[in-house]
Amino acid sequence: MSPEQKASTELLRQEALEAYREHSAALLAYARRLTSDPGLAQDAVQETFLRFFLVRMQGETIRNNSAWLHRVLHNYIVETVRSVAVQACVALTDGALGGAHVEPETGSIEWESAFKAMLAPREFECLKLRTEGLDYFEIADAMSIRPGTVGALLHRVSKKLRLALSRKGGR
Repeated sequence: MSPEQKASTELLRQEALEAYREHSAALLAYARRLTSDPGLAQDAVQETFLRFFLVRMQGETIRNNSAWLHRVLHNYIVETVRSVAVQACVALTDGALGGAHVEPETGSIEWESAFKAMLAPREFECLKLRTEGLDYFEIADAMSIRPGTVGALLHRVSKKLRLALSRKGGR
């Protein structure tokens, strides 16, 4: 490796470390809300930063680190959960699970469960990203939608929450 390549690699390593310091806590919190598995949340954050480093090593430019990292984290978790679901379906059809018992989700936050039940999945994801402090453009990048759609989703969330609160207050 030439001295220039070593210097470039070191700069990218420093960039990845700075991104980690700045975004890892928010990404871990987001991952924990997406899944009830703390191990999967940690793995997802680790994989996200590995992908960040590799993409930068390939010379690609990332315009908005926060939005890119959130999108990659989300996609990783979705891919992982889908993979597990497919494996479970195959195991069920093969009769491999026998009398296996699946434990219900533990440690979930009560309000989060209520919001999940009340909101459509995209609305809930949009709300979670907004509570992470992302602006409309960052949310749009993370969810691969337009900023106007973010506004519409958050407006629906607001209406549903107001309606639920007015019903609760009316009782």
